[in-house]
Amino acid sequence: MDLSKETVKDSVNLLEVNNLNIRFYSNGREMKAVNGVSFDIKKGETFGFVGESGCGKSTTSRAIIRLLAENARVPDGEILYNGTDILKLSQEKLRKIRGKEIGMIFQEPMTALNPVLTIKKQMYEQFLGTGMTAKEKEEKAVEMLRLVGIPSPEKRLKEYIHQFSGGMRQRAMIAITLAANPKLLIADEPTTALDVTIQDQIIKLINKIKKQMGMSVLLITHDLGVVSQMCDRVAVMYAGYFVETADTLTLFSKPRHPYTKGLIDALPSTEKKNSSLMPIKGTTPSLSELPDGCPFGPRCPYCQEKCTLELPEMAEVEPGHMVRCHFSDKLIGASGLISIEDGEKQ
Repeated sequence: MDLSKETVKDSVNLLEVNNLNIRFYSNGREMKAVNGVSFDIKKGETFGFVGESGCGKSTTSRAIIRLLAENARVPDGEILYNGTDILKLSQEKLRKIRGKEIGMIFQEPMTALNPVLTIKKQMYEQFLGTGMTAKEKEEKAVEMLRLVGIPSPEKRLKEYIHQFSGGMRQRAMIAITLAANPKLLIADEPTTALDVTIQDQIIKLINKIKKQMGMSVLLITHDLGVVSQMCDRVAVMYAGYFVETADTLTLFSKPRHPYTKGLIDALPSTEKKNSSLMPIKGTTPSLSELPDGCPFGPRCPYCQEKCTLELPEMAEVEPGHMVRCHFSDKLIGASGLISIEDGEKQ
């Protein structure tokens, strides 16, 4: 995996999320989808969310542009975009940010885009209120399709999404999203259900456009390989909690949470061709029945009594490296784990 990254030159935060909590209510039950999440995204950087399905990645990202379901509530927290709290904006002011300042690539183009409208009509919606002439709109639309690598853009602009292949659908959705020149791009599983070759093309495309347009990117994925290629910093999520945040190189070389290390160990390795994969035992807990103490405790091979009783706080183990674990000082990273009971390396 290529872990080399360009330094983010501009240190000003474009987005800042503080103590965000999200709850869903269904049939009298409360589901704790997101719990005390805090992070920031600097101008020009790519920040990644990684974790298993159902851990709260997409819910957190949708909260940023207030696209949560009707049964969702945000009892605590703030989401600051350029210093403005998005959660307090009126619908009129929110519309000036959603899509225009913050764009989002959804997981499945066939459900995210309108099947009965041409790509052209959907692209033109991004130009509403800009004062562009019909000629300028068409030139811009063709330019965007060409930017994302769609051949014969003049012709494809008049077609419908079902006439595109899987990779081209994803490219078309990216083009439509980027037509408004957003400053922050939220990419929710942009390579899901695509074959490896197309995945690599989409990754390179987003990285290329990010540099050309000077965007920031929030990447949501469960694929650590994609994270290593795209992200400057990463947050690992589990059961609605951040359990570890660090720059990408540190996270892969010195993971300090058992869940993070479990995800890394589960990756297939070309260096150990005959070795079997090491899955994380157990399943993620129900959001309506989270365990007492550490949410990862029931699956953690190093769980102690304290872990079952007390929820660990996020603590800084070194500059810029935060971990939610009672025994993070005993975890030594990618080369192995120290047994909490006997002090022997596993």
